[in-house]
Amino acid sequence: MIDSLTNDTPSSYVLSCMRRLFILFIGVLVLGTSGWAQKSPDKYCSICRDHTHAEGHPYRLDFKREVPFIVTSGVILGAGLLADGLNKTTPFTIEELGDLKTSDINALDRRYVNNYSPIDAKTSDYFRTGVTILPILLLSEHHTKEDITSLLVMSAEVMAVTFGVTNGVKNLVARTRPNVYNPIVPLSERTNSRSRKSFFSGHTSHTAAASFFMAKVISDYHPNMNKGTKIVLWSVSAYIPAITGYLRVKAGKHFPTDVMAGYAVGAFTGWLIPHLHSVNRKGFMSKADLQVYPSAAGMQFSFKVGL
Repeated sequence: MIDSLTNDTPSSYVLSCMRRLFILFIGVLVLGTSGWAQKSPDKYCSICRDHTHAEGHPYRLDFKREVPFIVTSGVILGAGLLADGLNKTTPFTIEELGDLKTSDINALDRRYVNNYSPIDAKTSDYFRTGVTILPILLLSEHHTKEDITSLLVMSAEVMAVTFGVTNGVKNLVARTRPNVYNPIVPLSERTNSRSRKSFFSGHTSHTAAASFFMAKVISDYHPNMNKGTKIVLWSVSAYIPAITGYLRVKAGKHFPTDVMAGYAVGAFTGWLIPHLHSVNRKGFMSKADLQVYPSAAGMQFSFKVGL
């Protein structure tokens, strides 16, 4: 449960847990991607059942197949960047701040308008920056580093789509941030250009996309992964963006519904893109297909899903 707090200093217990969690997350990723996990360059793997690593490459990337993904992610990224220029919403004036009513906020989010913590906001920045470097870990493992170009391309697509969708929605919805309602927050924060970009949380969507992408990639390269390791990998990957979202709400930057939406969009994008590149897609969206082709009006995109 996210408490409605207004202090600037998070508890030492929470910070300690977050630090340990992040170290654990990195440790699991290093274990899954490091050369230490293998005694021989082919089959031995300390995190796979019976220490036997499945051979083969889980993803298939070639130029013809990849063009639609690159074009689509580029268009989404461009649309997200363009949204800032097209957004005509102006920051609040001091007079307009006095007219804001918390009664206009839904019951679920209303109780969090008094949250304010610059330290928690800064900590969430560290989490967002920290997960950005996770793809570098793929360079250290002999299976993944063979496909590092393809994996970095997929990583870039994940980040491009996540940012494009997030920034586009932020500008389209133009939701007021909770700290704008809080009189103890400095006027410079309540009246800046970001004060109406609450929905949805970019920090949460970014960390969820990066965490779920890495968990998906590591799982796909280790289909025989020990059950315990897989549970830890996915649990911690899910917890990292949850902690980020918690910090964003506690900082007064977002409402709970903002971080819920950001989490869902980021996690789905981080899982979906490697899934669409999988050699043997199974289960949900196993027949998904993305195509791009010219038309009389310009370019047309087709995303087909077989459920």
